[in-house]
Amino acid sequence: MDAKRPTRASETELIRRLEAEWQVLARSRWLRERLQTWAAEDPRLTFADGADLLAEAQRRGVSSWEERDQVLAALLERTPDDVLAKRVALQVVLPGVKSLIDRIGAWDVEERAARVVATAVDVLTWCASEPARTSPSFRVYVNTRRRVLRAAVRERLEPIVFVDDFSQFHAGDDPVEYGAEAGRFDDLVEWVQRRARVREDTARLVVLTRAAGVSVDELAAAEGVDPQTLRRRRLRAERRVRESLVVAR
Repeated sequence: MDAKRPTRASETELIRRLEAEWQVLARSRWLRERLQTWAAEDPRLTFADGADLLAEAQRRGVSSWEERDQVLAALLERTPDDVLAKRVALQVVLPGVKSLIDRIGAWDVEERAARVVATAVDVLTWCASEPARTSPSFRVYVNTRRRVLRAAVRERLEPIVFVDDFSQFHAGDDPVEYGAEAGRFDDLVEWVQRRARVREDTARLVVLTRAAGVSVDELAAAEGVDPQTLRRRRLRAERRVRESLVVAR
């Protein structure tokens, strides 16, 4: 009798292999010694072993993505010249990678896992060479998702993506072209940030979940936070946008 075919990311051969590999690598002498070298040069990487590093890098209850992403940012700085740093960085973002594998409706799950992981590795390299103000976990998740969806569309395997209407936030005296492409997306983030007087990461939360087809649960899984925390943060920002538009009238 044939083995049951995988239906979720965690059941795929690639993800199971990556997780098993990490269990060995996390407490290996190789990584412990490399961490000692890294820590001498960068205090953000002061950890006894990979397990401690991963726990901190995926910690919940932080005040912002930037705070939690200090470890990932430090790893990305080393990625261009250190293959081990890239492997550890991949493990840090793996929860978001698995979320994408489960949520994108194209290809069978094994092929989808291979495509998403390969894309995430490419995006990690790109993020390391293209510094930005945005938190690295956010950039890795969004750009991996965008590239994989584009590949699916090119192959005419159009996954279902629900895009919410964001037109209620348009102010007649402050026009914005809506969309998730780089320039327009950033314009909309800036507009929400200015109108709501919130941090950039909160503005991006609003735009991602209201205009770019990313669900709150999906983003929460990628960021390792409680979905209700993100919903409350989004609600407060949207309320402030509405209030600013009323005043503008």
